[in-house]
Amino acid sequence: IGLITSTTLAVMMLTKPGDPHWFVGGFFLIVAGSLMGFLCHNWSPARIFMGDAGSYFIGFSIACMTLLGTFYTPADESQHVILAPLCVLAVPLYDICSVVLIRLKEGRSPFQPDKKHFSHRLVALGLTKEQAVLTVHLTTIITSLLGLTLYAVSTWNAAVIVVACVGCILLLIAILEAAPRDQP
Repeated sequence: IGLITSTTLAVMMLTKPGDPHWFVGGFFLIVAGSLMGFLCHNWSPARIFMGDAGSYFIGFSIACMTLLGTFYTPADESQHVILAPLCVLAVPLYDICSVVLIRLKEGRSPFQPDKKHFSHRLVALGLTKEQAVLTVHLTTIITSLLGLTLYAVSTWNAAVIVVACVGCILLLIAILEAAPRDQP
């Protein structure tokens, strides 16, 4: 997910009309390259694991650089591009929000680990681990590509349609996760 989002955000920063953000785009490319190298050793069967420290660092870096690269100034003509990072990060944001809500609903601390993440819930629906990971990757790629289109549209009406498409994808995920499971 970090590889997909950092690559998409790098493309956004480096192809930004009129004022590309070279430093931020370059940083995202470095993150993407390091994650691509890591993924070679982490693909099933995994030989190494990133752990919390690594994933927190990646998330923090992506968040900080996204803020640095997508700030709004009154000179910008297309204000709706500030929604692009939300589209790119829609699946991870959905995952964290749904996990926190599930844990709070169960009366547990939101910081207590469990198997309630999006990928775990897909496995509980009957997908294999590989299918669950590929489903998460595919939905992240789709929302990321929709986020990229915000740079191509020029009106708020078109931007609302793009954001609505991302919302529909997240709603579809929620509906599939709520589907009844066959009990043997």
